[in-house]
Parts: sequence; C-alpha cells; structure tokens
Amino acid sequence: MTITADPVLSAPPPAPADTPTQRPARRSIKLGMWVGVAWLAALALCTLFAGQLSFVRGYDTKLKVGGKTGRYNIGPGTRAWMGTDSSSHDVFARCIYAARITLTIGVLATVIGLVLGGVLGIICGYYQGWADRLGSIVTDSLLALPPLLLALLLVYRMDDLNKEYSWLHWLTREWEITLTLGILAIAPFARIARAQTIALRDREFVLAARSLGAKSSRVIAREIVPNLIPAMLTVAVTGLGILVAAEGALAFLGLGVQRPLTWGKMISDGQRDLGRAWWATIFPCMFLFLTVISFNLIGDRLARRFDIREAAI
Repeated sequence: MTITADPVLSAPPPAPADTPTQRPARRSIKLGMWVGVAWLAALALCTLFAGQLSFVRGYDTKLKVGGKTGRYNIGPGTRAWMGTDSSSHDVFARCIYAARITLTIGVLATVIGLVLGGVLGIICGYYQGWADRLGSIVTDSLLALPPLLLALLLVYRMDDLNKEYSWLHWLTREWEITLTLGILAIAPFARIARAQTIALRDREFVLAARSLGAKSSRVIAREIVPNLIPAMLTVAVTGLGILVAAEGALAFLGLGVQRPLTWGKMISDGQRDLGRAWWATIFPCMFLFLTVISFNLIGDRLARRFDIREAAI
C-alpha cells in the first residue's frame, strides 16, 4: 500500500500577516527610504550640474552690499538662500560644491573597504584555520585603536611620506583622507563578510559544488560571492553614511580638504562666529545630517528587505 502525503497537511504554513501595529512602522520605513533617496538624488544632480544650474553661484563668487564685501554681510533671504560666509561667498553654493568632494571621498573609501575587507573576510570564513587566525589578528588590530586616533596617525604619517618622497606627489589631502577612511572600513567589512561566508560554506549548494570537484576559487566566485552581494551592499550603504560623517569630523579637526571646503571645514570655520552668523554653521550641519540619515534610512530598508541581521558597522 502506498501512502501519500495530504497536500493540505504537508503545505507550509502561510506567512503571518502584518499586525495593525506593524503596518504603520513598515510604511514609515518605506517613506523614510524614499525621502532619503529623493534627498541624495537631488544633491547628486546639483553637484554634478552645479556649473549649469542658474540658482547655484560659482564657488568663488562674492556677494556685495553697497559695492563692498564684508564678513557675513548677507543673511538668509531671497538674495542668498543661506546667507554668506566670512569671505562673502554664498553658503548654499559652497555647500553644493562641498557635497561633491565629500561624497567622492565617501564612495571611494567605501569601495576600498568593501573590496579589501570583503576579500579578507571571504578568505578567513572559507578556509578558516591559520588563514582565519591571521585575518582575525589584522581585523582585531585595526579595531583595537580608537578610530579617530588611528585616522589622525595615518593622515599625519601620509603627510610626512609626501614630503620625504617626491614620487608621492599624487598623494594629495583628498587621497590621504580617502585612503585613511578606506583602511578604517576594512575591519568592519571583513567581519561581516567572514560571518556571512561561514554561514554559506556549509549550505547544500556549496557542498554539492565541492562534491562535483569544483575548485575553491570556483566555489567562492560562483557560489559564495553572489550570495554575499545583498549583505555587503546593505552594509556598504550604511557604512557610506558613517564614512561621510567621519570625513566631516576630520575636516572639523583641521585635516580636511582645503579647496573646495567640505562641510566639516565649513562648520569649523563658522562655529567661531556662531552667535553672530548662525547660518554659516547651521546650514552645513543640515546638509551633513540629512545626507548621513538618508544613507542610514536606505540601509535600514535594504536590511529589512533582504533580512540581513549582520548589516551594521
């Protein structure tokens, strides 16, 4: 006698529907993500086409009152949406040009950390053994020092190397900040990649590929890496916001790019006259805050979408 399974009894239970208390939370998360996307898209368009947009003045354009320039001579209004700074330049225009350099540094640093940290984490998680021990030493060493202290040491050391060796003339302050933030991002990315690789290396499709005689390099390239992409991209978006904030902190401490000024440098210059001209500090702070929170909202939405529980730096 053949026994057949009852399709009604063997079917998986349906997914639980959202409770009334969960629906508003989900809607707010989606709304926050789209607000973040809209802000980043508008900021990217303004930075890319700043020279062609009529409402964005030139970086060195000075606004005069009575034919003369002065410190903070124009406050927020129709003539200058966000007022002028200590050198009579339009704060809005300088915030737009600052976004170009800040986002470039953040994206490049994220790519450096994602590639190097991802490779290190995959090697540690897949091969384990001595490779995992050596990789753990590297990541633990990078995480042992406070990030700000390590960043200061790296930037000052790169400055010394730039002065000692003429062939490092390409190592401008922009590249120094980019490489420094990229190095700081290696350890968090490596830990995420290692944890995800350990979870994937014993899955059925990986074991099947090994049993068919596939080499380790092929298993990593065809089976591990494609399944790591959602988790790593989610962490990269969140990490990008953190690196943008870190660049602002370094610029606030006087280690930022001098031209064009970044948001952190604008905040540092304007905070001395905060009581006299609040707009020179508050508006760059708003640009930095909205950009960082937009990346965080998008990263949170992606983490929920792909069910990434390790997506944090």
